[in-house]
Amino acid sequence: MPLTATLEQIKAYQQKIEKDKITPHHLPPCPRCNLESLFFKLHAYRQRRFLVIVDMLVKAVFCPLVRFRCPDCGKTITSYPDFALPHKHYTRQTIECFSRAYVENDHKTYEDAVMTDAGVPERAVSGRSLAPSSIHRWIGLFAELIMANEDAVKNSLRARPAAEQLGPLQIPEKKYKTRHRRQCLMRCRWFFKIQAIFKKSFFTEFAITSV
Repeated sequence: MPLTATLEQIKAYQQKIEKDKITPHHLPPCPRCNLESLFFKLHAYRQRRFLVIVDMLVKAVFCPLVRFRCPDCGKTITSYPDFALPHKHYTRQTIECFSRAYVENDHKTYEDAVMTDAGVPERAVSGRSLAPSSIHRWIGLFAELIMANEDAVKNSLRARPAAEQLGPLQIPEKKYKTRHRRQCLMRCRWFFKIQAIFKKSFFTEFAITSV
């Protein structure tokens, strides 16, 4: 899993926007009235700041996101590129990479999880390092997205025999203090394991349908 989305990936997406190549056809139906997404209309562009990691320095880059509107009920829906998640400035690749590092290792603490082979990423201007508490919040976000779309994932897995090889999952008691947190960690660990069965990440699709 890469540590971050790249500046080139974000720039390439922005060029698609400038050439009007972002369409609503990949979106699910309207969550309010169930109208098929191919009928959605372009509504607006919303500028977003993304944080990318370059040589262990966290740098800001801006890129617009496209919003579409359902012509039947008026609901607006944001189209998220592969590197974006709702309400988060760090790219999906960064959030997933550090969350996975904590969830999949029974012995890692949040302080351990922010550490890479090259050190801890820090802000280029302020010098502030990536905080362990950020990973705690990111795991909560993933758990919410997974829970909101759990049925869809399980339906997809039924057609994939490899899912039967996952086996039982356990979380060490030292990693949680409440039953709710244990459930969050279990969902994330389960999802990271099943990702190997699929060719792409489902988090961006989850984001579309969960906000």
